[in-house]
Amino acid sequence: MKSKDLQKLVLFKYENGWENGDSASKIFNDLNGSVSYRTIRRWCKMIRERGSIDLSHPPGRPPIVRTKAMIRK
Repeated sequence: MKSKDLQKLVLFKYENGWENGDSASKIFNDLNGSVSYRTIRRWCKMIRERGSIDLSHPPGRPPIVRTKAMIRK
């Protein structure tokens, strides 16, 4: 299964099963370990904070621009 399909499945399970107690660990067990538990936790956090799973802008520090002028500073 492709990553996008797994993301859609996690999103569906999270949104539709949350009232029934579907947590990251329950989703992990339902997927039989095809995605790591840490990844599912991260995706669930993205859903809570943003409403979707968006991997186009990964969290963390932005890349540093390395130019000759910046290196001289």
